[in-house]
Amino acid sequence: MSYERYRSGGLGLKTGIALALGVFAVWSLAPIVWMVMTSFMRQRALIVRPPDFSPASFTLANVTKIIGESDMLWQGILNSAAVALLSTAIALALGAPAAYALARLRLPKAGAISFLILATQMLPGIAVAIPLFLIISRIGMIDHIVTLALVYLTFNLPIVIWILRGFFLSIPDSIEKAAAVDGAGVVQTFVHIILPISRPPLAAAAIFAFVEAWNEFFFALILTRRSVQTVPLVISQFQGQYQTAFGQMMAAALISVLPVILLAIVFRNHIIRGFADGMSKG
Repeated sequence: MSYERYRSGGLGLKTGIALALGVFAVWSLAPIVWMVMTSFMRQRALIVRPPDFSPASFTLANVTKIIGESDMLWQGILNSAAVALLSTAIALALGAPAAYALARLRLPKAGAISFLILATQMLPGIAVAIPLFLIISRIGMIDHIVTLALVYLTFNLPIVIWILRGFFLSIPDSIEKAAAVDGAGVVQTFVHIILPISRPPLAAAAIFAFVEAWNEFFFALILTRRSVQTVPLVISQFQGQYQTAFGQMMAAALISVLPVILLAIVFRNHIIRGFADGMSKG
């Protein structure tokens, strides 16, 4: 629906859209609200049916215990940060030139190549889990940060290319023609002109890649042991054989999402503008 049609619509249309957006917001925020509430509730208040939401059921013990005693969680955060940063840096370093080549160098079948790159996202991870594990174990790279970063690159790189290609397609040809007149080659134009004006989509692609790597669980489960366990794996260990420490698990999850929330807040303008520009012609 176009913005002009929305403005010209009646009260019923606007009310219906507002209600739909409100329901979607509640649906999206409900898990986050439940996570925050559970982080500050006692175990016995959570295992009863229905849960006990009386004031006496809330406590800071879960959060203080996680912050003060869970060295494994902090190590998991460091591991996740290292893996996500490395994977994101490689994805941007490879994805930006690839996206520029597909968008501006008039390669034959560039659109089809871009679609095939994005189509790799349709392959389920479990389909390659066993051969990937066998290969990595035979070369002795199980439980390494570089291994996880390279594996995460397989699903971060296509998205980075897709987002940046859409933005590069929207750049006027006059910019590159002016650079060519001044004697700049393709590489010089890309490095000194295109990249500086591409900060919003670069930031959006970087945040997306970082979050994807930060939250990944499946490959981290099969490719790590103890020393390189990431945050999702550490959080899953609060589930025991006979009982799950729900409060501590949610407190750990709450702490783990704070870096991502901080990134979203700091770079929110770049994210919104970057995705809008990147998807405009993608």
